[in-house]
Amino acid sequence: MELRSLRGMPVIAVESGERFGQVQDILIDPQERRIAIVRVRRGGPFRGDVSDVPFSDLHGIGRDAVMVPSSQVLRPATATTEHLRRIDDLVGSRVVTERGEAAGTVDDAEIDPQTGAVTHLLIAPPGISGLLGRRRTVSIDQVRTIGRDAVVLAAPPSEETQEARTANAAEAASDQ
Repeated sequence: MELRSLRGMPVIAVESGERFGQVQDILIDPQERRIAIVRVRRGGPFRGDVSDVPFSDLHGIGRDAVMVPSSQVLRPATATTEHLRRIDDLVGSRVVTERGEAAGTVDDAEIDPQTGAVTHLLIAPPGISGLLGRRRTVSIDQVRTIGRDAVVLAAPPSEETQEARTANAAEAASDQ
């Protein structure tokens, strides 16, 4: 499931069937690489209070709604979330390799709705290809860092191996 598709989804209580509002934002913990908080706008898209629901308190995320057990899990939104990344903080982030090469920008992220884990990043390549809607999927295992200013990708093992072979060949040649 893509992260941005959650925005605007209704939030409904299993206990009462009451719709409390809609998802305004998702806050990701970049260290844990998972959803930490679902931010809910109560009372409609342009009015009402904002509440936070920790991911651990959700009943589940479905294709059409985010389900909470009851209104008891809705908490006033807090400002103490500076270590978390909002959808709009992550989407549009610059992506670079650990070797300092531009790899594009984050277009979206795929999450596991059962665990809240980020499983993949969808990367729009730099240049015109990114503007044309082309994007590649990168496993979260290839992501070294999700930082405030950039997402850093690890160098693929095949490239590391090639670099090591080139360095070893150069070293062997200089020894002769």
